[in-house]
Amino acid sequence: MSNRDNLLGVFSTIYRWRKAIRNICLITLIGSIGITLLMDNYYQATTIFYPASPELANPELIFGYTSKVTEYFGSDRDLDRLVEVAVSNEVVDYMVGKFKLYEHYDIDSTSKQGPHKVRKQFRKLYSVLKNKNDAIELSIEDTDAELAAVMANAARDKVNTIGQRLIKSSQATLLATFEDNMTRKKTELTILADSLNRLKKFYNIYDAGSQGGQLAENLTKAESEIIRGKARLEILENNPLIPQDTIQFIKADVRAYERELARLTSPPNKDDRLNLERFNEGLPQVSTLADLHYQGRKQLSYDLERYNQILAAYKTDIPALQLVESAETPRIKSRPGRTVIVLAAVIAAFFFAVLGALIADAYRDINWEDIKRQ
Repeated sequence: MSNRDNLLGVFSTIYRWRKAIRNICLITLIGSIGITLLMDNYYQATTIFYPASPELANPELIFGYTSKVTEYFGSDRDLDRLVEVAVSNEVVDYMVGKFKLYEHYDIDSTSKQGPHKVRKQFRKLYSVLKNKNDAIELSIEDTDAELAAVMANAARDKVNTIGQRLIKSSQATLLATFEDNMTRKKTELTILADSLNRLKKFYNIYDAGSQGGQLAENLTKAESEIIRGKARLEILENNPLIPQDTIQFIKADVRAYERELARLTSPPNKDDRLNLERFNEGLPQVSTLADLHYQGRKQLSYDLERYNQILAAYKTDIPALQLVESAETPRIKSRPGRTVIVLAAVIAAFFFAVLGALIADAYRDINWEDIKRQ
């Protein structure tokens, strides 16, 4: 076996080409050091937070109308939703506008590709990750360490604002539904009240309970007085000792009660204020409308209370996230790792130089002029 085909041959080839390999590595070392020194230092600021439970905006929980245990931290679905919000174009565009990133990244805002380029550049320096503890880590890199921290906190606050807006949007829709429903019910109650007042006026029924009791009392009294008066007449009318004035008084009293009984039980006329037939005819209609009116007022009162609770929850500043750690001004750069870059470049240069030496040595006996002529 020739040296060319074994490890000893490889080392021999490297040794013969050692100066070239050394020079390539030195050039690479110097070049990579120069390039890395020209690179800007980037600083990464990170803020950490958990999603807040949307249930915190539930009026039942706010006002203590439920025995359900309050969950202050959101579920995995809430976490995923907040991550989607954090990486949305709305947040990116907000950051671009707030911190004038066109100028900061030296991108022409008037060019057709300007919006795409500034978003792309920002996303390279912006990351939103879910860590091992199921918290969200929002990080921003920038050459200005203090600006990186300010931007990270601003992005987190914008995520919180959007999250709150999503919840309040649902509440606003619910409030609008309640408002429409209450307006409709108020109109219905007005119509019911007008109809009820007309029926009461027509049938002279203003308090069914007391009027019914009075009517029954008057009817019973008239019947009993008629019976009592007639019984007195049977006993006293043939007694010569009883003065005729007394007999006439008793007869008049009986006729008065008979007339009262007839008024209470005969078909009514427009002058009758309280009549059994009219009362019995109007009572079901008045009672039905009165019950509908009462139920409508009761439901409207419940809806109004519910509306006020939702409105209070809507006006309450309930966060969409639970802050664990604000972004602080980083003291140590996140990149570039100059030592790593230089070592990687030198090692790569060494291997490519060795590979080139082996290839050159392997084909050194080939007559390239003969190959060209052929």
